[in-house]
Amino acid sequence: MKKFLLVILAIMTISTVIGGKYHWNQKVSAIQGKVDETKEGSNESSVEKSNSNENQKVEREREKDRLIKLDKVNFLPKELQPVFQEAIEERRPVHLLITGSSSTSQEEGAWPDLLERQLVETIGNSLIQVTIKEIDGKTSQEVVKENIYKNMVKMKPDILLLEPFLLYDNGEIKMSERLKNISKIITNFKKANPDMIILLQPSNPIYGATYYPNEENDLERYAKQNNYIYLDHWKGWPDYNKKEIEELLTEENVPNEKGNETWAEYLKEYFIRDVGVE
Repeated sequence: MKKFLLVILAIMTISTVIGGKYHWNQKVSAIQGKVDETKEGSNESSVEKSNSNENQKVEREREKDRLIKLDKVNFLPKELQPVFQEAIEERRPVHLLITGSSSTSQEEGAWPDLLERQLVETIGNSLIQVTIKEIDGKTSQEVVKENIYKNMVKMKPDILLLEPFLLYDNGEIKMSERLKNISKIITNFKKANPDMIILLQPSNPIYGATYYPNEENDLERYAKQNNYIYLDHWKGWPDYNKKEIEELLTEENVPNEKGNETWAEYLKEYFIRDVGVE
């Protein structure tokens, strides 16, 4: 009987020890779990805080960049400022399309190239994108009939600077027909982008012209009647009645180096009202 009681006591002792150890392990595990959760929560909080700080930094940089760009826009013509302000809010550059006859050459050193360089240097390529498209050897009638301008329409530029073949049409097409051709070209551009700003300008002046200056006046009148901006760069050239103007033209009556610089200078003074912009 005594031995039996001893066996029972031993079993109870072992059970108590095992149960106590199991309970202790459970308690330790629970405490360790809470510690791990606290550490994990702390790590997650640190990561979230780091991400939040980084996002705030990015937003501050974006806002700083936006304000710098808006400041540069203040030096542009007032009629162009809204399109630039909208582009800044949309975080994209304004697309300026320059097109016209051989007087609007795509060659390096021609006035469109000189103008593009000045614009990019002054306001930056993040604020303006320039595309130059020369349509050589075509009248406005051929440009319309052959739909040569259609691919440019698909670009949906924000600003169209158009030199509408005034000199190349001279002596070939009546002015009334030319204006209809110009209207058709512009109408198609406007359908693609109703908010597009239209800038019209004549081809370069030539020496001793008789009818051509009258056609230039007709183009200016057409621009004003349709609320298009007219850039009369002839004001920057020598008098077309004086032989001095031939020093700015090639034998084909298109601008030479000096003529391109003269043309570009007039347009730069229109686009950039203060060269002090950084």
